Order: sequence, then C-alpha cells, then structure tokens
Amino acid sequence: MTQFLAGAAQRDLMPTPDQIDNTLHSTMKLSFDPLGSPLRAKAVALSHGDTNGILIVLDFVLLPREHSDPLRQTIATELDLQMDDIVISSTHSHSTPRAEPMGGPQPVYELVCRQTTEVAAAAWEARQPARLGHDRTFAVGASFNQRKPLPKGGGDWPACARVKFARDFREALATGRPIDPRVSVLRIDDASGQPIAGWVRFSAHPACVIFDTPISAEYPGYMTDQMSEEFANGAPMLFGYGASGDVNCLPMFGTEEDTRNLGLQLAALAGPVFAGIETKELQRFTSRTGTIELPLDPPPPIEQLDSEIAEVEAYIQAVENDPTLAWVLDVNFKPEWRTELKQGAARPLAEWARRLKAALESGRTFPDAWPISATAWTLDDLAIIFNSGEPFTELSLELAARSPLAETLLISMTNGTEGYIGTDEDKRRGGYEMNTSNRYSMLEHGCRPLPFAFGAGDRLIEGCLELLTT
Repeated sequence: MTQFLAGAAQRDLMPTPDQIDNTLHSTMKLSFDPLGSPLRAKAVALSHGDTNGILIVLDFVLLPREHSDPLRQTIATELDLQMDDIVISSTHSHSTPRAEPMGGPQPVYELVCRQTTEVAAAAWEARQPARLGHDRTFAVGASFNQRKPLPKGGGDWPACARVKFARDFREALATGRPIDPRVSVLRIDDASGQPIAGWVRFSAHPACVIFDTPISAEYPGYMTDQMSEEFANGAPMLFGYGASGDVNCLPMFGTEEDTRNLGLQLAALAGPVFAGIETKELQRFTSRTGTIELPLDPPPPIEQLDSEIAEVEAYIQAVENDPTLAWVLDVNFKPEWRTELKQGAARPLAEWARRLKAALESGRTFPDAWPISATAWTLDDLAIIFNSGEPFTELSLELAARSPLAETLLISMTNGTEGYIGTDEDKRRGGYEMNTSNRYSMLEHGCRPLPFAFGAGDRLIEGCLELLTT
C-alpha cells in the first residue's frame, strides 16, 4: 500500500520598518506602532507514491508571478522536485507589504525568498507517515458582497453606472448578492493521531483595516494562531484565501480590534470542527497543473482614452472644492475619504490611460488572451484548485456544484496574481473590479494589461474542471 507522508513548518515573516517601501501602494501606509497579528510563512509538504506537493502560505497581500516563479524554481531545485510541485499562496491580508519591483533594491522580497525557502525545506524534511481528514462549517454575518447593482437613472451616481462598490455591509447585504459561507477545514495527523498541520479556507477579503494600518496578518493570522494554540497543540495552521473577488470581510474599513475579533470568531467556529475530524489513511493524491487562457478586451480607442484622462483630471480638481465627490470613471470612492486619498486613488486611472495611448501610438500590440496558472490537488474526495486570479464567489460556487468530487474549493492569489475574474453578468455591470483594477499595474511587464472580456469566467470554470477530469 502506498504510504502517505506529510510534514509542516512555519517561520517568521515580519520585516523591519526600514525595509518597507510605502510608495508601492497609492493609498496605504503601514505602521509598526502599534503592531497587529504577526506575519508568518507556513508550509505543508505532502507525498503519496510518485505525487509530491508543497503548499506554502505567506501572510502577504500578493506575490506577482515574476516574483513567485523564480522562487518556486529555486525551492524545487534545492529539494530535487518539479516547479509544479511547489504552490505559493498569499493570504491576501491587506495590512501587509508588497514585494518590490524586480531590478532594484528588494529587502522585502529577499526576506520572503529566504524564509520561504527555509520553511519549505523544513516541511519537506519533517515528512512522516500521516493521516488526513476534512470537514466544514458555515459562517453567516462574517462577509458581504460589495457589488451593489444600480437601477438606470436617478440616485447620486452617473447615469451610465450599473454597479456601486458598497463599503457599508448593511447596504450590501440588502442586495442579496452571493457569498460563500463555507468554512472548510483540513486536518493532517501523524500515525498516532497528533496534529501535524491544519488548513482553513474562507472566502472574504482580509480587509478590515485599509488606510494607515498596523502591519498585520489581519483576521487570517488571528484565526490560525488561535486554532494552532487551542486546538492543534501548536501545529501550524494555514489559511486558504477562497474565491472572493467581490466579497469582503465584515466590517470593512474598521480597526485592528475588528479584524482580531473576526479572526477569533472564525477560530471559535472552525476550531471544534478541526478537533472533531477523524483522520484516515489517504487513498488518492493527484496533482495537475495547467494554464487557462482567458479572453481580454481590446484596447479602447484613442478618443475614449482622451475622454477618460480628461474626466479623471477634472475630478482631481473638483474634489478640492467639494471633498464629498465620489464618482470617477463609473467607480465610486467613499464620500468620507480624505481628499488626498481620493486623488491618490484616481491618478493611476489617468496615468494608465496615458501610457496605453502612448503604447498604441507607438505601434505596440496587445494580446487577446491572458494565461491563468492553476494547480488542482485531489485528496480522496476533496479537490483544492489553486489559481493565480481572484475569481468572484459565484464562479467558485458553480465550480463546486459542477465538480465530480464531494467538495471542490477554489483558492485565489496562488503562483501569481492576475486580478479579478467575474461572471458575464458582472462584466455587463462594469465597475472597478471588471474595468479599472488592472490599471494600477501601469502596464508593467508581466502584468495583465487589459480587463478580462466576456466569457472569461466561464472559461475559468471549464479549465478547472478539465484539470479535475483529465
């Protein structure tokens, strides 16, 4: 009988204040006084016959493909594995630093590389005969869908706007838009039944605190630390950021105390589930990696770009006189935001348009599709599909309903970050997630240059199902 082996490890991932470049985010500044939940790098290494896999979870907002790919290759080479065996997943906690651009000083990225390589090797070395089990519970009142559909005409929004980014959960909950309440729990034990590691997946942006935040792993950190201490005898607990491109935690734009409370509440839900799981010998572990090509919109015409630049510039001037102004390019900011925050969030929208205009006028062409990385792990009747996008919750729910396995979980922000992926209905509504979020990468090399087109969500689901059934 093929033996299932598993090992786990964790390492500190906290940078020092002098390592942080706060200019890498247009509206956020990280603070070290006070501190929030500590940042960590955690890893689980699995082997079953010829199938190997190392899942590394970083308390990081994101790690682009240009950073994660060379890091995965380094780890694979050192451990004599294949690059596809290495999965690097971000918790997407928003109160965390960003990796610096390639080519310049990179103190944060160097820290990530050093600690990630070390934690992967430690987890691989710690493998031992293991058992596995999974279960789930449900969290209601911990998340909300922020995309509020708008009727045509009327209201305090532009006539052409069809969706509002609702930052007040009470307003958002009234729309009835979907969330994924599943709190999915995986437990890995040694042969004697003692925990080696655990993994908890929940679908909500870790974004309780947004501006001028304490550096923090946010609710995923508080949740997993509490579960490790109370229910797992100190074994590492990892977090899986479920598909929730349109879903935020509750509350949003709160305090560090809010995110701590949410993490502890989720731990109180998931901890007893973890404790009650009866693990057993694993019969099947498969891993398949593929690339899913998703269609892109064509570049806007020059006339439209000129109009958008003018609209943003006019907004930046107008908000000086009326700080409550909220709408620009059919995207809404919170009316109570400070003027400089609104201007900081608006400027990249125009700068992207300027760069795209210059690129088009120079003869540059753009792709009509964009690759999304996906790795599907099948553990008996459980499928975990790691992807580099940030799909909307509805896509994850449809994938789970159509999957041939008992439970299928779609995990975002893994082996890269390719941004929001919505349904065709959401594409018709537009808004920040569908039309303008890609602009903040400023046409940088390796970043998605244009919004996803109609059919992208359907193609993502089909591609994931192909990985499970091929």
